[in-house]
Order: sequence, then structure tokens, then C-alpha cells
Amino acid sequence: MIVNITNRNGDKVSDSLRDRINAWLESSGERFETITSAQVTIEKAERQEKVEATVHVAGNDIFAKAEGPNLYAALDALEDKIDRQLDKIHQKHVNKKGVQKPEGPVEEAIDDDDDVEMDVAYS
Repeated sequence: MIVNITNRNGDKVSDSLRDRINAWLESSGERFETITSAQVTIEKAERQEKVEATVHVAGNDIFAKAEGPNLYAALDALEDKIDRQLDKIHQKHVNKKGVQKPEGPVEEAIDDDDDVEMDVAYS
């Protein structure tokens, strides 16, 4: 997987931040689909941290933006957004391959003939 992490302000991205992004992408790739590449851009705005990501999955491109008071809060929000989109794509692929969609709770039919004896009174 090719991961490109850039900072628009010209600062260098720390190793701990790079490790966190790589770990998140690896775990997302294992759970949902094979991620081929990702572009993550970090920007520090006035009193806000902005993070945006483009993730390339087989046949699809996923894009999301997130803001937060600090960088880690913005990353958490971005991870949630991307994971929801990956889950949606994954569910579409699973349901197209012949697995039926769940139709809600299934209730078992109760066969009363075996257990219940009925007394009939004739007048």
C-alpha cells in the first residue's frame, strides 16, 4: 500500500503521527477491502486542525475531510468517516455476491399440535 502524508504548512510530519495513520490504514484494509493507496493532507488553520484523506480502493475513490480543536481529534473524526464509507462499499460487495440481505428478525413458528392437549366438552 502506498501512503503519502503531507503537511500544507511546510512542517514535517512527526513519526508518531505517521505511525498512527499507517496503523489505521492497515487495520481498515484488513477489515474492509484492499486499500491500494492513500493520500492524507494535514493543515493547521486558525484555531483548527484540518485533515483530509483520499483512499483508493479497488474500483473506488473515497474522500473525506474533518476538523477538530487538535490534530488527534481531527484524525479520529476522519477515521470514522472513512471507515463508514469503506463499510458501505464492503456491504454492497458482500450483498452482490449472492448473500441475501438480512430481512429483520426471524421468528420461529411454534407447532402447538405436539405439546397441547385440548379437552372438548360436548353438551
